[in-house]
Amino acid sequence: MRRNLLTVPGKPGAYLQSSEVEPVVIHQPIGFDATDDVHALQLKDELATWLITDEPVPLQFDDEPGRTYYAVVQNTLEDFTRFMNFRQGTIQFLCLDPYSYGPELTATFPSDVVTLTNNGTAPADPIFELEVLQPVTFALIQNQEDEYMMIGKPIDIDSIVVDEYELIKHDTMSTTTGWTTGDQVDGGIVTGEMVSQGNRFVASSFGTAQSGWHGPALKTSLSETLQDFRVEALIENMNASGVGRVEIYLLDVNNNAIAKMAMKDTSLSTPRNFGEIRAGGLSDGKYIIAESPITSSGRLMWNDFDGIVRVERVGNEWLAHIGKITDGRHHSRRTVRFTDIEEKYMQQVAQIQVHIATSGGHTPTQMSIKDIKVWKVNKLEDNEIPYIAHPGDVITFDHKSEELLINGEDRTELKDFGATYFKLKQGFNQLVVYPSDSFNVSVRYRERYL
Repeated sequence: MRRNLLTVPGKPGAYLQSSEVEPVVIHQPIGFDATDDVHALQLKDELATWLITDEPVPLQFDDEPGRTYYAVVQNTLEDFTRFMNFRQGTIQFLCLDPYSYGPELTATFPSDVVTLTNNGTAPADPIFELEVLQPVTFALIQNQEDEYMMIGKPIDIDSIVVDEYELIKHDTMSTTTGWTTGDQVDGGIVTGEMVSQGNRFVASSFGTAQSGWHGPALKTSLSETLQDFRVEALIENMNASGVGRVEIYLLDVNNNAIAKMAMKDTSLSTPRNFGEIRAGGLSDGKYIIAESPITSSGRLMWNDFDGIVRVERVGNEWLAHIGKITDGRHHSRRTVRFTDIEEKYMQQVAQIQVHIATSGGHTPTQMSIKDIKVWKVNKLEDNEIPYIAHPGDVITFDHKSEELLINGEDRTELKDFGATYFKLKQGFNQLVVYPSDSFNVSVRYRERYL
């Protein structure tokens, strides 16, 4: 613990300005027997392989049961002294996070007010999950010190509550009933058969091998044509080997493409998934997203894709989004806006078409379509407040990583200006949830110790 002091000339002692918890260095003596120098070198190499990591990893000691540090090794493993066949030295573990942690604890709120006790010697970072029971315009959790986290906007007597995004179609791909054979696809032919496996559409057959793209396509009509819309699909293209594409088309009443979303791998030399979201048709469309992004570590971001593709149009403003989903959380994302200044791509959407294909006689990748949702977007007036979540949605306030999520997707833009990622204090914590009777709430946290 570093104490920052302020000294004043002529005054004995000093003032305490602040206190800071510094990183912790743990000096751990070790020793081992070696038959000879070659064996000793082999053991040191094994130690280095095990201990040298790029990021902090869990570190536990037998004399601190139930506690976990997160550490990296610093300095060298070479400074071992020798006594006959025995080697001994010290490993320095650097804990950038100076706290040790207990096991993860969970608690379910029995009502909208709950009391939790943090038995650690330092504040803890909670992760709140709110399962939505009724449509809400906001969600808020507050502690006894009036610190709070909130997303959305409360309503008042003059407010009008509306559904900005009105869900008109949700297909879980449990059956192909209601779907008919598609007419045409970009740069290929419709052939083969698409079936439901109960929770996804897959291609049971791609038909006779063709020189180009070929595979099944199905389409279905919407209950109404849409001018302003949002369409999203959960799709999979696991491309460790093979060639394949998964495509979602938005069609007008005449089967013309209004937009397309796709994840495809056309590479014969190495796995390389390529994401596309396009406004308009193949010949005159505008690609809003068309890339195969690479992470800072050089990894292809969308390989073995299992995630979401989404396209939205309100007026002449387009919004495209592609992201992977792991353990319910969105990551490896791209979100791009496009303004159709010339208003070339303004036709109404009347149908959805799905397509799974391979090319030539190549082995297809593992592809599926798992879920499709279509919303009608209603324009908001000045005194209207939209619902931000509906029954079945899950809102996450992650005060550890400082994330605000709805169904695993970042919604930080909904955060209230005065809201903070507060901690669970040492000892007594009283938490209140608003609006009342709107959520099933649970919290996860790990007690921390200095």
